[in-house]
Amino acid sequence: MGALRRVARFASPVNRVTLALFAWRHRNEIADWGRYAARAVPKLVGGDTTDVLAEGRLRARFTGDPLTRDVAALQVEVVEGVAHLSGVVTPEVADRAIDLADDTPGIHDVRDLLGRRLPRSRR
Repeated sequence: MGALRRVARFASPVNRVTLALFAWRHRNEIADWGRYAARAVPKLVGGDTTDVLAEGRLRARFTGDPLTRDVAALQVEVVEGVAHLSGVVTPEVADRAIDLADDTPGIHDVRDLLGRRLPRSRR
């Protein structure tokens, strides 16, 4: 067993340092998913799976979209099929988030609480 463990350590392309670097780079996203999971547990215990699934789908779509992926200010919560989007984001991110929420199964309405800020000008 010891020899197998030594070989697996060198044969595996992912080690502890790589995992730590990955976690540090994506710490905001990991924390956001953790907060979602903590909020989802009481709902699941209470039998409310539709909102939890809809919010999970929407969060996955936000994670998969390059425009909304790393936006820490974008907050989402689904209550009774209504997606509540909040935070202060650029107009492009706000428009994309609303479009993604509109097209997500399980969400029948979107409440836009997003504040729009102008992007920084580059000199």
